[in-house]
Amino acid sequence: MDEEEEEGDEEEAAIARLREEKQAAKGPDMVEVKANFDPTALGTTPKPAASPQSNQPAGMPKPAAKESVVFEATTAQIQELVLESPVPVLLDVYADWCGPCKVLGPALEEMAVKAGGAFRLVKVNSDNERPVSGALEVTALPTVFGVRDGKIVHMFQGMPRSEDMMKNFMMGLFGAAPFKPPVTAEESRKYNELTAKLVKTAGAACFSFSARERLTDRITTKLDDLVKDDSVADVEGAAGLLRTFMNNIVKDPYEQKYRKVNLENKLIAAKIGNNPSALAVLKSVGFSKIGSEMVLGKGKKVINVAPLVVARDCIDKWIQKNRNEMAAAARKRKDEADRARIQAELEAKGDAEDDAEGDEEEEEDTRDPTACSLKLRIDGKKKVHDVVLNENDPLSSILSALDIDASSEEEAQITCVAKRLVVKSSDTEQMKKSLKDHGLMPSAAIVVKVGGASAAASATSLKERAAEKKKKKGSHTMQSVGIYSKDDNNKAELIDGGGGVWYEHDISDDEQEEPEATAEEVESGTEESKNDDETDKNEDA
Repeated sequence: MDEEEEEGDEEEAAIARLREEKQAAKGPDMVEVKANFDPTALGTTPKPAASPQSNQPAGMPKPAAKESVVFEATTAQIQELVLESPVPVLLDVYADWCGPCKVLGPALEEMAVKAGGAFRLVKVNSDNERPVSGALEVTALPTVFGVRDGKIVHMFQGMPRSEDMMKNFMMGLFGAAPFKPPVTAEESRKYNELTAKLVKTAGAACFSFSARERLTDRITTKLDDLVKDDSVADVEGAAGLLRTFMNNIVKDPYEQKYRKVNLENKLIAAKIGNNPSALAVLKSVGFSKIGSEMVLGKGKKVINVAPLVVARDCIDKWIQKNRNEMAAAARKRKDEADRARIQAELEAKGDAEDDAEGDEEEEEDTRDPTACSLKLRIDGKKKVHDVVLNENDPLSSILSALDIDASSEEEAQITCVAKRLVVKSSDTEQMKKSLKDHGLMPSAAIVVKVGGASAAASATSLKERAAEKKKKKGSHTMQSVGIYSKDDNNKAELIDGGGGVWYEHDISDDEQEEPEATAEEVESGTEESKNDDETDKNEDA
């Protein structure tokens, strides 16, 4: 017990000495004020005490304010805070109910503060901002994405496995060292796809509905003015070129060459040039004119593609809706140009052209105005007869021109499809009317059908053809005999010691056979044929 008490006394003495040493190093906490002290008698203001030296290690940045490097973002703020950030970004997708998220989040916040603004931490609640987590295809929490210059360069899920792993991730994010293990080609392709989805989602979220409507109305108005402008020869081509400019940027918003339009280019100058309506369409989506170029987002590594998507879709709809109107305007301009060219040619030719026109008029006057040119064809025949009659000739003259006797018992029918004329020869009143009265002037094509013989003949021929197609009644057999190879897979009897097969094929139909002619029918038929031969001989004599 005595030894323990001694040890306790020694510890208390050591603690007391340490306190005295600290007190001596720190200086007196209290200043002793005398009773007769007069503060108005001080000749000079006392100097403030020197501030204690900072414990910040040399070479480390000064800690930043938390509100300047740590952000809680919504979907509409992703464009500004992440994609357009001037420094690298850690995009932390978390949830309030996630246990590892509660541990990782504060650690990342502390890193961002101590980094002094070298990077920023943007936190997104996956439950509240579903469009972001959907675009990034988040499948586990927490998920941290490294974003540099508006592009996703790497990511990890869950808690970091070690401190070295987290250091390497940050060094790779800054571009100071390669990632270990390195990013594979498949991972790089996936990160590009996720970046494209995030760009579209963030851009659409920060571009309001009212802004979309205003942009659509403005572009439609300017395109309508483009149609009315006679200086633009190909309106559809000009609108299509504007659409191409915007579509290229939407496909790759990081490529700087797509954001510049050289107005002095031959194709661009021919399509739009310095047309105010076309340039106004470009300016409405953010282009600005610098010299002879139209530039979009100068100095920015990434831009918001939402206005470009709206403008592109608006141009597509406008072209589809106004294609007919644009074509009519193009035809009108072409007709005017052709008319001016022809007028200039006529003026150049002068009197020679006038003389030629006078000769043509004289030739036209020499034609007989009472002549009726007819093309006549008889029904069932291919030959066409070119006949010229007088306008006062009766309709019956058509039959005379074809050498058809109108007074015969067979009735003729005159048909002109173009004039809707159908007249039968039995209608004497119509047959006496002139060709002019029937409206056949100055020319017509007429088909003449004589009697009903052709119909009967055609009917007979149809019956005969149908009868020929019918199979003859009776039975028949076809036999095919031959020696075939033994490898032809035909089942038959082997012959010649197995070197070949004997193949026989019989085919018979199922139709009933006609009864054979009796002897009496044969004799009667022979006698009839003899009588016919004798009759023919008498007629010849």
